[in-house]
This record gives sequence, structure tokens and C-alpha cells, in this order.
Amino acid sequence: MPEHVTTPLLTLITTRSMDEDYAHVAQKRAAAGDDGPQATRPHWSSLLAVAVLGLMAAVVAVQTDREAPAEELSRAALVEQIDNRSDQVRALQSQIADLNRSNAALASSSTKNQGELDDMETRVRRAELVSGFSAVHGPGVRITVDDRPGGEVDGEVLDEDLATLVDGLFAAGAEAVAINDQRVNALGGIRNTNRAVHVNGRPVNAPYVVSAIGDPRTLQARLVETYQGQQWFARVNNYGFVYAAENVDDIRLPAAPERVLRDVIELDADPNSGPEREGSSP
Repeated sequence: MPEHVTTPLLTLITTRSMDEDYAHVAQKRAAAGDDGPQATRPHWSSLLAVAVLGLMAAVVAVQTDREAPAEELSRAALVEQIDNRSDQVRALQSQIADLNRSNAALASSSTKNQGELDDMETRVRRAELVSGFSAVHGPGVRITVDDRPGGEVDGEVLDEDLATLVDGLFAAGAEAVAINDQRVNALGGIRNTNRAVHVNGRPVNAPYVVSAIGDPRTLQARLVETYQGQQWFARVNNYGFVYAAENVDDIRLPAAPERVLRDVIELDADPNSGPEREGSSP
């Protein structure tokens, strides 16, 4: 590197100032024809420059001494702030790690709960299907049943006849059955009121359309093999009922009407604590 870059500023100023003074004196001597060295007194400007430089050096030294304690305090304060911020950063990093672990645990628990919820929803849908409390559709068999032609009383289809046919369809593998769009389930039932047939408490009229969702390839054949199916076909032959069956690609059945349970008692409960029936003594 050049010498003027590495030389201290105060030394550089002093040296250059004195070199300029010597150069000025040498020029005056050369103009006067005096080449030999002569003992002369220093030029007044040189003395002034030396004095100014000395004063500047003293001021710089005093200023440096005064600022040293302040700089030391500032440095100590910065070091303390750095240490404090470092502790805060470590604390935040620890909190982040705890939150990440908590989030992972919550995600795992959520996944498990979601799986259990999906399983429960599947079981509820299956229970609704079996119990008849949800609308369903699918392939199956549509059977049309009517009274014997001629209007004879002994040729009318009764509730017990339809109940036998429905029981046979369930035994043959039907998953859902309806009569004239009235879904048949355990809480509904088929009843005769005088000469009218009621399903779920609502009257249905002949011809009776019995729709059953199941495998259409086997449902009719398996119906003949069941005990209830054999009883049904025996009645068809004995009473002359009209019977026609066809396979259907898509049958839509409504949900059964909901009914309020009034006298249900848990299996492990005390039967004496159940609701009192009409006419029972206290």
C-alpha cells in the first residue's frame, strides 16, 4: 500500500508541512545564487504550523480521553442488550417447539376423532337403513298384489297376508320394503281396520304395490325357498290373489315416519320403575 495511506494522519500533516517549508527556502536560496547550506532561522509559518498541529493533537487527545468512558459504557450496554435479546430468542424458540408439539398432538387427536366420527356416521346410516328411518334406493323387485277378481270377501288381501309376504321378502335378503310407498319397519306394522289395510297407521288400498330393495337376481328365487314365502304362495293359490313380480334396476323408497317411544325400558333397568300402564294398580 502507498506510504501516505499507512502513515498516521498527524505525522503525515507535520511531515508534509515541513517539506513544503524546506522547499520554499531552497527555492529562495537558488534564486539568490546561494547553494551552500547556511544556518538560518526557521520560517515563522513553519513555527505556526507546528504550533497548530500540536494544539490539534492536544485537543484530539483530550477528546479521546473524555469519550473513552462513554464508549465503554455504550459497549457494555450493547453487550447487555445482546445477552437479553439472546435469552428472549431462546425462550421464543422453546415456546415455538412446545406449540409445534402441541399442534402435532392435536392433529393426531383430530385425525383419530374424525375416524371415530366417520365410523359412527357409517353405523348411524346403517342403523337408519335397517330401521327404515332413512330414504333409500337401489335395485330390487316390485310385486303387485290385488284381491281376487269378483269382489268376494274371502278373496280380499288382508293385513296378515301382506305381513307374510313382507316377512318372506326380508328372510329372502331384502334390505328395505314398502307397501304403496309406506316404508315398513319394526315400529310401523301392518294392521286391518274393519276391511281396510293400514301401514304405519295410514290406510292403503288395493292393488298393493310391494317394493323390496335387494339383489334382483336371487330375491324372487329365495322368496320361494323361505317358510314365509311358501305360506304366501299357498295363500295366493288358495284365495286366488292376483300376483305379479318384476325386477327393477332402481327402486326409491321413502323413510318411515318417526314415532315416539313411550314404554321402552332399558334391559338393565328395574322393570317396576317403568311407566304405569292404564288400568294398573299402584
